[in-house]
Amino acid sequence: MIRLLKKLKALVSPGYYAELIGHKYGLWDKALNNPFRHYVLNLTGWKWWFYQIVVGGVFLILMELLLNLVNITLLPWR
Repeated sequence: MIRLLKKLKALVSPGYYAELIGHKYGLWDKALNNPFRHYVLNLTGWKWWFYQIVVGGVFLILMELLLNLVNITLLPWR
């Protein structure tokens, strides 16, 4: 019975399928060996802060603009 419940838990979990696809197509290895990932992980000091603020800000602005198309907002005062 417990084995059946564990299998059911795996079948309804999105993480199970993400890991299955990642291993099947080698996506984990591609992501780990990405040169851009290595560049970002090696940022220190003000470069790291600049990257976090600029990329995070651009992402939030784009998400706000996309969500405004369907009349949803991230901002609490709108």
